[in-house]
Amino acid sequence: MGWKLNDLNDRTNAPLAIFKPSGYMFANQGTQHVVYQGFGDGGGDGHIHELWWQNGWHHNDLTTNTHAPLVTFEPSGYLFTNQGTQHVIYQGFVPGQGDDGRVHELWWDGDGWHHSDLTTATNARGQLPPVINSPFGYDFNGQHVVYEGGDNHINYLEWDTGNGWENTDLTLRTGAGVAAALPPTAYGFKAQNTRHVLYLGTDGHVHELWWQHHQWHHNDLTNDSHAPLPLASDQPTGFAVEDGGTQLIHYRGTNGHVYQLWWDSTGWHPLDMTANVGGPAAVAGASPAGYVFPFEGTLHVDYLGTDSHIHEYWRDGSGWHYNDLTNATGAPLAISNPTAYVFPAQNTQHVVFNAANHHIIELFWVPA
Repeated sequence: MGWKLNDLNDRTNAPLAIFKPSGYMFANQGTQHVVYQGFGDGGGDGHIHELWWQNGWHHNDLTTNTHAPLVTFEPSGYLFTNQGTQHVIYQGFVPGQGDDGRVHELWWDGDGWHHSDLTTATNARGQLPPVINSPFGYDFNGQHVVYEGGDNHINYLEWDTGNGWENTDLTLRTGAGVAAALPPTAYGFKAQNTRHVLYLGTDGHVHELWWQHHQWHHNDLTNDSHAPLPLASDQPTGFAVEDGGTQLIHYRGTNGHVYQLWWDSTGWHPLDMTANVGGPAAVAGASPAGYVFPFEGTLHVDYLGTDSHIHEYWRDGSGWHYNDLTNATGAPLAISNPTAYVFPAQNTQHVVFNAANHHIIELFWVPA
């Protein structure tokens, strides 16, 4: 049947959105989840709202339900598969004071939603540096949170069942000599049992902090891949292709092109997606969303273009292709980067973004 459109605010009568949403699926429960900060009085309402699907879409105000501190920017949501729990990570906000510089977590188990202050709960030597902007959480055989501290160091919070949350200053641990210019993102690679933290350096290079055999390392991927100029301008994102044994990283260059750095057994390689596949330039601040779609064995990379459309690069056995998802679905113009996930139970793909009318729009693909 192809790509379809769904206006989640119209479906649920939920509050409007101000920033980018974060989405994920919960296979064990057969549910989908989108979290975002609400929009009100010309700015954010400070509340984290959840749109969740189970035989229809529903709305939940997680901030009100958990009595948690307000959110500053964008929340980051993920599923912890091993324990069947959900987690939303964010930086807090104190009215009249501003950002609280702390990493907060809203987490769900069978008893409902709860709040934790990870900055207080972390077993670390001394005071953790305040968080800048939005922390990022993900699941890779455990819970992991990465964030940029006030000293521009990359910090890594990891949940240990015996000791709770523990922090590692990855910049110090790896001796990475280049500070972060933007908050990091991360992913895991099960085929190699490695973890990967990505960030844009102040030198315009894409940097990687990667873990294997209980050791952290630093790598300048721009240098290692011999990526051509121009340099990176915005936040890089990545994902692993387990069946193919590869890693893919995407970012916007200073010329507006979408670039890919891909890894195989011979090392890292560069590809100018815009020049080689087509499509318009990415908007300033673009951060692509990539994923694997096992049902068809395809790869997908979605980004926000300068035309305010959501564009897609997708790969099958014949190579990479281009698609304008906004044109394909008649979707409204976008004002945020997309988030994307797959729902294996229904063999569907989902791309979610904040539209110009501050509605959360879902573009979803269903098989014929």
